[in-house]
Amino acid sequence: MLAPQFSLRWVMAVTAVCGFLSLIGAAALRDTPGSRAVMIAIAATVLILAVHGLMFIVMWLFSLFLPGKRSGTPGQSPFASRSAQEN
Repeated sequence: MLAPQFSLRWVMAVTAVCGFLSLIGAAALRDTPGSRAVMIAIAATVLILAVHGLMFIVMWLFSLFLPGKRSGTPGQSPFASRSAQEN
């Protein structure tokens, strides 16, 4: 069972979404303003998600190699009061 199992419903849904995006893209190439705006919005969303993922990876690597000053003990809430930590 090394190969993932895909249901027919999932494959058909992905095919339908890709077909719908292709239809909007073809209309955008024919200079339809509404479809051009939708394609720009989709491209902007994809770009934002890609940049967010890249920044997450960069910050995660920084946290691995440059650990900052950490207060408290591991596994304890950083929002706990001082008196609760002393008990």
